[in-house]
Amino acid sequence: MGLALLSGCEPDQAPREALGGAELADVFAFDGIVELEEDPVDSIAQPGRFVERRGGGFVLADRLLPRIRAYSDDGRLEAAFGRFGIRDPWSFKRVGGVAETATDGIVAVEASKKRLLYLTGALERDTIVPVSGNPRDVFALGPDLLLEMDGEWEAMMAERLPFFHRVIGNQVAWSRYGFPYVPSERPYWTSFTDFLAAVASDSVFVMTTLGYPAVVYNGAGDSVGTIGVPSPSFRPIPVLELGALVDQGPGGGLADFVASFDVINRIDVVANSYLVVTLGFLDPNKPFPPFKWLHTSVDVYDRHTGAKLHEEVPLPEGSQVLGGGQFLYLLTDREDPPWRIAKLRLRAS
Repeated sequence: MGLALLSGCEPDQAPREALGGAELADVFAFDGIVELEEDPVDSIAQPGRFVERRGGGFVLADRLLPRIRAYSDDGRLEAAFGRFGIRDPWSFKRVGGVAETATDGIVAVEASKKRLLYLTGALERDTIVPVSGNPRDVFALGPDLLLEMDGEWEAMMAERLPFFHRVIGNQVAWSRYGFPYVPSERPYWTSFTDFLAAVASDSVFVMTTLGYPAVVYNGAGDSVGTIGVPSPSFRPIPVLELGALVDQGPGGGLADFVASFDVINRIDVVANSYLVVTLGFLDPNKPFPPFKWLHTSVDVYDRHTGAKLHEEVPLPEGSQVLGGGQFLYLLTDREDPPWRIAKLRLRAS
């Protein structure tokens, strides 16, 4: 599969025009495609959290099943870990996040279990470390970890307690980024808000799905600026009064509401120099949780200067950005196997 096939359009179809004027092949060079090997008795339900490994290969958590799998560079299945469970501390209901540790092991989290689950590089049991909150995601931050973690939801919203925590050893070094708005003034917003992070060297980028910019923190937890501006066509979420959707028939007008605004689905660092922001919207055919997030385009920034290099570069229809690293990794079809991941290398800007 080449970039021509990744255009997402048949030959007689006009591609979606990007505001910045660049197409996917203008911004990224196609560096190959990986088809994931499947175990016939342990097949993938849907690819989820993705981590590029420093020594080659990658780790992929299943989006729907309590399963983590390790692959070689060419997609060969090397190991798998995880089973469904509630009481067993080594089990999951669903994997929330995965990261590679400084010793090339793997750490996994799940919001319903207040623990960090450490595995070896071969996905064998290592150790379990309890934590005080509910860990929703985890990232490698130098030799340490960055945890997205919250406590009681009501307290988080009312007191704007921080969500992101740098963990050194078993100690929290600093905590940053509280709830960015007062929920009582933004009815409905909390249902659609997620918190996004990306790490590059000793810099941390944090933002929400609903708006710009990303806040930039250094390794000491100091805010050193912001990055990211919306394009003129970005549709921010409307502010409605409480009860505005109640009397609008079945579903309360939710389908129209979720179709009325754009979201920022993820942020990733690519080649250690670029911040890639993935844009999209919520599928109006699924107006109730769990929502279906559709990826439509990416913006590209120089993470050092904050300059926007490319805007609204269209993604192939039905594709999904999985993660960053040396490449931008793109799942070519998010719905159906065989599961293929395109490796996209940013062209020099």
